[in-house]
Amino acid sequence: MKHILICLLFFSFYSQASVVGISTHPLNDEAKVLSAEMTGYMSQRQEVGLGMRYTQELNPGRILDISASGAQDSRGLALCTGVDFELLQEDVSQPRVSLKPYYQYLKFEDINQNLIGAAPTIRKGFSIQGNEFFPYLAVPTGIKIHSDSQEFDYYASLTLGASMPLPAAGGDKLLVSVEGNKNLGASSDYLGVLLSWVWK
Repeated sequence: MKHILICLLFFSFYSQASVVGISTHPLNDEAKVLSAEMTGYMSQRQEVGLGMRYTQELNPGRILDISASGAQDSRGLALCTGVDFELLQEDVSQPRVSLKPYYQYLKFEDINQNLIGAAPTIRKGFSIQGNEFFPYLAVPTGIKIHSDSQEFDYYASLTLGASMPLPAAGGDKLLVSVEGNKNLGASSDYLGVLLSWVWK
């Protein structure tokens, strides 16, 4: 397990900021989470970035998060906010289904972009040798508006990720998440890792 986490952290340095993040992980009532993100892109420009994310359960089945990140060279500031709404609660026989509307502001080279979209997400937790894993699949889709030209494009991507309590921490106060994204229209795929601290 230790070697797998080290490999994931290494690959994350070629990785972008997450839309889903920690918002699908089962949290305690009114939990608050602070996450550090290692970000970047796996495209022609392999740029490294870092970010911070704040996540809070507003009430059962509704989770808010706000993030800010930045990367080197062409990719500057990225701001994102969204709310994950639970549509179907997870139990033994069924997965959790949710919808996360979100807004992103991105600065790419000299272009400012606003992304408005929603990410339908499905998650099903399981346990291996006493360790809990919560894999998820999401399909973020929406429109990208260019601030200067006021033109817009439709976009869609496929996101696969998983979150789990960090075994070395001996509890659920420290979480690790891994997320990969395949952009269905352009070469801005990413692989990211989040390290999250949970408190009430």
